[in-house]
Amino acid sequence: MKKSILIVGGSIAGLSAALLFASAKNDELDFDITVIDDSKPDINAVAVYNVPLFPKAINGQEILEKTRKQISDFLKVNYVNDTVVEIGGEKGAFTTKTKEKEFKSDYIILATGASKFDIQGLGDIVTEHKLMNKPNKICLKHSKRQLVKDGIYVAGTAAGITSMIACAMGSGTEAACAILSDIKGAITIVHDTPSSRK
Repeated sequence: MKKSILIVGGSIAGLSAALLFASAKNDELDFDITVIDDSKPDINAVAVYNVPLFPKAINGQEILEKTRKQISDFLKVNYVNDTVVEIGGEKGAFTTKTKEKEFKSDYIILATGASKFDIQGLGDIVTEHKLMNKPNKICLKHSKRQLVKDGIYVAGTAAGITSMIACAMGSGTEAACAILSDIKGAITIVHDTPSSRK
């Protein structure tokens, strides 16, 4: 079975979700992943000192490059430099329109950041972000497991989390685990052991 996943936002939350899907690929489940990003991630302005296993003072651009490389070791991902303007449809049959193209997908993750959200088609889902110390930050209304609407999940600072890289990574991973659980109809977690990879 192959599932198509569209991720809006190619910073660390979106890439953490993509990495989880890529690593979950097996003989029974495959993924067609598209990441759409406008190439303006806030992570480009940071150096990181407080995330386990990251080299001291690694910069945001290097984090994104290394994460993309890690993903590519498992699965080829379609990276699109564009801006999403509208989302329609339902789980299993979403249509996402950008300024340039149109994409079909079974599931969507909105990892758009907390600065703005002007994608049409999802109704009034924007609310105030309560865990950032900067003015005018937003989060997207969601219920348990970061669910915005059946088949659409939110990740990263757009989910209302604290704006720390480790938090964004966990949020992206949780959104991916929620989708995997929905696909399989049971709580699904991707764990590995030293002998579980070929």
